[in-house]
Amino acid sequence: MNLAELFICKAMQHPDKIAISAGQEYRTYSELVQSMKKVAYGLQRNGLKHENIVILSTNRIEFVEVFLGAIYAGCIPIPLDPKWSANEVTAILKQCMPKIIFAESAFATNLKSQHSDMQLFTFSDRETGSYDSWLSSLKPEAEMDNTNELLFIGFTSGTTGIPKGYMRTHLSWIKSFSATNEAFGFDEMEHTLAPGPFVQSLSLFALMQSLYSGGTFHILPKFIAAEVLRLCNQHPNAILFVVPTMIESMLEQVALGQVHIQALISSGAKWSEASKKKAKEVFGEARLYEFYGSSEASYISYLDIDEENKANSLGKPFPGVQVSIRDEYFREVPTGTIGQLCIRSDMMFLGYHHLPDETKAAFQDGWLMLGDYMSRDENGYLYLAGRAKNMLISGGLNIYPEEVEAVLQQHHAIGEVMVLGIPDAYWGERVIALIKWDGSDRLTIEEVKAYCRDYLASYKVPKQLLTVDDFIYTSSGKLARQAMKDYMEKVMV
Repeated sequence: MNLAELFICKAMQHPDKIAISAGQEYRTYSELVQSMKKVAYGLQRNGLKHENIVILSTNRIEFVEVFLGAIYAGCIPIPLDPKWSANEVTAILKQCMPKIIFAESAFATNLKSQHSDMQLFTFSDRETGSYDSWLSSLKPEAEMDNTNELLFIGFTSGTTGIPKGYMRTHLSWIKSFSATNEAFGFDEMEHTLAPGPFVQSLSLFALMQSLYSGGTFHILPKFIAAEVLRLCNQHPNAILFVVPTMIESMLEQVALGQVHIQALISSGAKWSEASKKKAKEVFGEARLYEFYGSSEASYISYLDIDEENKANSLGKPFPGVQVSIRDEYFREVPTGTIGQLCIRSDMMFLGYHHLPDETKAAFQDGWLMLGDYMSRDENGYLYLAGRAKNMLISGGLNIYPEEVEAVLQQHHAIGEVMVLGIPDAYWGERVIALIKWDGSDRLTIEEVKAYCRDYLASYKVPKQLLTVDDFIYTSSGKLARQAMKDYMEKVMV
């Protein structure tokens, strides 16, 4: 099944309803279908079938038109991050070998000079771009292609190395749409905002979920807290898909009762308990959710912030998600024991693009292994111990930074925290806490140690404390651990 079919059904039911809005510009459902079919017709007229189509653009209406048009034509849209370096873009283009590139004019000059063998259409705000001229010359007469299992290829926002492509199918997102409705129980999705970049799976998924639900998606070129709050005031029943750093920015600018929304859904990083408490106060009657997932797995678990008093929990699995926690021999561990999380669902990805060995390593006996270490309580709630890639070894003992951070974040004086290991001749790695303070209160390292000893084994307690003004984040709003570690190693020399 082609996901575009579901969108067309909504367009037939509500042809004049606004599907997407961007400032003063918008497209109704019927207009968006026409643009989608024109793009598809242009691709098919060029003889493209199951070919890769690259989009290098910030959030805008044309991005949506091309993404949908490529899907309708049976091609494979591949969004690239405008924040990437020229070397990263070149590496991905060599890997994907797209037949056509759609890009904002700001990125077109480099693409023309370095990739003249690829057809290029440009989006422009100041003048008529080549995309506009191309689109106006086309007819909405494409035939929908139902023969391609692959929906799109996305890329991770890793902080080191070349981004890794993950392949997602039509079925995986159709199943994810159903899981959204079942878990969150939305009566309607009239207005949706996801102000992160479309190149990150959260915002792109929220866009498609909105169209699947027949609502209006409000496009923002970038996250600006004041603009998000303005739109929320304009549409009091809005649903927000955001990351914790965005929530913090909004909470700094809004007072109790000033904004009314239907729901706020947080993902991408752990949402601190202090921030959840403040969000409850500020957003009043709004339903608050936190979910845990990944580009590879889609949805894994979710937590209803209002109804479930489970501090630091990642919640229970989404409908349709099977969870198993295994040891190093792939045996299930008892309740309450930490092991590697393995999941199975129809929402999982197909594999990594052009990386068969990594794809094979990610699966065992049909279970997807994400490298996350968890425990599960007697009621089925999941708790993150840490990620294998972040684990440090001090004195021969394994320490998961996330576990230590979860404890420190409970202290009222701590705004944000990151725990890392620095090479140490005696310990192997010395546990250090980087802290951004919340207000004027400051703790000494001895006070931090005393606080942690009530909750953590002694070997997990930080041995050093460093104050930072700000943290580095990835483009998807996650803490850039390696970048922070590299920075700290330089300044500590």
